[in-house]
Amino acid sequence: MAAVALGIGLGAMPAFASPFHCPPHPIRLAFYRIGLFYTDRNGLDWDVAEELRRRSGCRFEYEVMPRARIWRELEAGRLDITLSAIATPERDRVYWFLNYIQLKQYVLLSPKLPAAIDSMDDFIQAGAPWHWAVVRSYSTSAYYDPLVAQLAAKGRVVEVPEEDFLFRLLGQNRVAGIFSTPMVYRQKLREFNLEDSVRVADWDKVSAPSPRGIVFTRRTFSEQDIGQWQALVDRMNRDGTMRRLIGRYMTPAETETALWR
Repeated sequence: MAAVALGIGLGAMPAFASPFHCPPHPIRLAFYRIGLFYTDRNGLDWDVAEELRRRSGCRFEYEVMPRARIWRELEAGRLDITLSAIATPERDRVYWFLNYIQLKQYVLLSPKLPAAIDSMDDFIQAGAPWHWAVVRSYSTSAYYDPLVAQLAAKGRVVEVPEEDFLFRLLGQNRVAGIFSTPMVYRQKLREFNLEDSVRVADWDKVSAPSPRGIVFTRRTFSEQDIGQWQALVDRMNRDGTMRRLIGRYMTPAETETALWR
């Protein structure tokens, strides 16, 4: 899928002088379409990016592309920032992660999967014909990732380029399970007419909600630079901005759980 450019002259400098050390080029930020995080210049990630742009005074250029391509473009130095990402030890060596929300992963299960399969261990032991689908290059959590690796080693993982494919495969009963969060599945179950058929379960009883971060490439942002962006995100948490933005898409109770502390 080709990238969709959103270059619309974003980033006019505010009337006051920006204290930020901005890159010499417009900051190249990529969104990917995922539930209530981003769809057509709407969603939490759009709101957060616009707040970063407004508060920093830096120039931004926006693009939309599949998640796997975003990581390739970041690695190649053709992008500077993305959002809604989970840190891993490998990624931490290449990128800065500034967390801004935390979410719990749930499993969404096909109605054809026997109810007796009630954990990921059960699912692994059940063997064929049950397969799982994941988004390519997407890390789910420290708990689930090793279990997915076990399934992949058995040839039971289907990788897809975008979130929509997960729900399409699940609706067609071509896979038995996927991972998702309320920020995504609440919208997608309606969109794919799956609300009355898919079973939602919590198979991870030990992990805390996993953080999602704003990703800054170390190619563009020095340690001193990232200190400025961290201070900006911290202010958004302290002054209630992040609570307000998240609250547009989640219930008050969900927002309270989702706030990064």
